[in-house]
Amino acid sequence: RVARQRIEMPKKGHDERTRPVTEQILVDAARIYDAREDEDTESKDLKTYAAFLSKEDAFTKHLPTDLLERARNMRPPRDRITCLLIGNHSAGKSSFTNWYVGEKIQNESVAIETAGITIVRRGKGRVTWKGPQTINAFPYLETLGKMEGVTDFLCTEFSTSTEKNFPLVEFVDTPGLTDGTLKYPFDVDEAIMELAEHATMIMVFLDPIGKALVSRCMNVVEKLAVEHSAKMSYYLTKFDTAGDEVDRTNVVSQIVQELQGRVRATHALKLHTMFLPERATEEVRKNLPNKIGDLCQNISREIDSRVQDVLDGLSKDCACLSKIVDAKVARNRKCVTHNTFSVVWKVVISLLSVAVVAALAYWTALNHAELDPLGVCDSEGQRVVTVSQPDGSKIQEVKDGATNSNLWCLGLRAGGGVPCGAGLLLALVWLMYLWVTKTKPTDQLSAEDVKKLREIQAHINETIIRKHKALKKRLTEDALDDQLS
Repeated sequence: RVARQRIEMPKKGHDERTRPVTEQILVDAARIYDAREDEDTESKDLKTYAAFLSKEDAFTKHLPTDLLERARNMRPPRDRITCLLIGNHSAGKSSFTNWYVGEKIQNESVAIETAGITIVRRGKGRVTWKGPQTINAFPYLETLGKMEGVTDFLCTEFSTSTEKNFPLVEFVDTPGLTDGTLKYPFDVDEAIMELAEHATMIMVFLDPIGKALVSRCMNVVEKLAVEHSAKMSYYLTKFDTAGDEVDRTNVVSQIVQELQGRVRATHALKLHTMFLPERATEEVRKNLPNKIGDLCQNISREIDSRVQDVLDGLSKDCACLSKIVDAKVARNRKCVTHNTFSVVWKVVISLLSVAVVAALAYWTALNHAELDPLGVCDSEGQRVVTVSQPDGSKIQEVKDGATNSNLWCLGLRAGGGVPCGAGLLLALVWLMYLWVTKTKPTDQLSAEDVKKLREIQAHINETIIRKHKALKKRLTEDALDDQLS
């Protein structure tokens, strides 16, 4: 049984290699966020779901702010860590990059070779991208691309190397910082501060041959330490060229003293000494402490931590989208109920309004036009009555009937009809108020949107969460296999 689980990848071109578990987990997690389906096929991934659920509508404004912000900022996780290399001129940043990659990517010289920003990462071929293509391919560089002069001095170098953990690492090599009359083609300090926002590790390389304490380099380090102290590590490079033991001790003391005066977290400040082993003699390699191996281990630990962070973020993103779906479905259910009752209210209020208006019209006719079409207050009519006279003769007289005095008539005519008229007007106003407050419909989701929400919820619960559990299980089994071996 092999000690470390590896995933066989399909062979595409010359990229015929077995990817380690950590790399495959990062790739698979990125595909959960961005499935990269054909244009004619609707993608079923978290990025598409987040865009759909966070689009502006009547329901979005009622969502909790934290959920909405997380959905709007949801992006596929980067499948590698970013190591930002800064330092004074000729501090060995490019040399270290070439050594780690196992291939000469960057020019190395005492002269200032790196005048721009170079991103070094693994690709399918030895290719160089210029600034516009680099910014277009990597969204996190969008703000950097807006800085004046940066685009013309930005490039990406791809290498097919699989040395060490290079497939999971992205190096960002910055111009060497120096004092004097040298003018940079862009604001280097501002560019480094922007890159630091997206870096996983910030490596400060310092040259022991009198250049480590240049004020420009120390000023940038001081600014970075305010916000990114936890990401930063300090390396005294080319330690094999620092002279004898006394000289080396003095150099280390001077640099540590300068850093302690600028970096607040002095209790955690460590200055690691390192040099490229291939360029040193056998005696130097045996006698001088070289922390370049520790640096490589730190990169490996950051990669492992990155994998765990990605899986943790995936779990939180799934929970976020599920809560948004639940909130929208619950609110839509309330809106449907409200709209149903509003229709019922419309019917009831309409019928009552017709009755009140009819009563008011009849009241007007009865009290102001002396009309009684329904005979509510009509007399019993005229009748012929035979009256006997004293002389014994009889005559006939026509007499009016008694006035009808039922409750309807009394109500319409009591007090001159004023109370009844006022009551009918108040009833009409009240019905108008009910119409405004009870019959106003609210926005609700279409049947298609509700179906889409249920599909998203089902896909997250049944497919994405299952994939997430499988990735965590794969990571756990890989770690246990390593320990057992």
